Amino acid sequence: MFRLSLILLAILGAVAACTPSEPKGPVVFAASSLQAPLEDLAAQWEASGRPAPVLSFAASATLARQIENGAPSDIYISADRQWIDFLLDESGNDESVLRLIARNRLVLARHADGKEWSRESVFGSLDSLAIATGDPQTVPLGRFAQEALVSENLWDAAEPNIVGAQSARAAAVLVSRGEAPLGVLYASDADNTDAVEVVAIFPSASHSPIEYFATRLPASAHPDADSFLEFLASAEAANVFARHGFVRP
Repeated sequence: MFRLSLILLAILGAVAACTPSEPKGPVVFAASSLQAPLEDLAAQWEASGRPAPVLSFAASATLARQIENGAPSDIYISADRQWIDFLLDESGNDESVLRLIARNRLVLARHADGKEWSRESVFGSLDSLAIATGDPQTVPLGRFAQEALVSENLWDAAEPNIVGAQSARAAAVLVSRGEAPLGVLYASDADNTDAVEVVAIFPSASHSPIEYFATRLPASAHPDADSFLEFLASAEAANVFARHGFVRP
């Protein structure tokens, strides 16, 4: 009986090993600020009968370095054109597979603690309160924040209090939890939580354009990669991005 059980277990194991795994959609490396809309779009894509894309979120620079080092990915979406250009230069990729899918705005925000803060009091606190944003050296949000604060003659006061997070998402979490009372954030991140209140929108001329570009990577052989890229650039996708606080491309 014991021997028969072992034989049955071996047969079942062999059958399981031969059973094909569930098909997976294209692997998408995307800027962390895109998490909410991309999860919605992935669900729509799957609901249409196609394998759900595999989503991975982090800072644009972190993802670009991972791709450079051989991380398997089919599509890359950056919040900063310079990291797209970096990968294009590295790979010789054709810009014909580049799509502008959304834009964003930059805001000065505060933790919504129930107290009344005037705009003047918030701006006057930049030299004394912690200000969460991306790390200006490695995260696009941080670079945009530095550009905007320099343009508005606020950088000298704010710089000693900058808390440089490793992604835009992480910076928004610091403000929403009250761990940093102020933040220079993407409008989309600030709009997606009641724990954050927008104080001011920085003029678009005060910083580089915040544009989200998506590209299919040269190493990708996934049959759905091009189709999903076009879906991201569609009017349907633009509606989803707008619903999450992004600006239409």
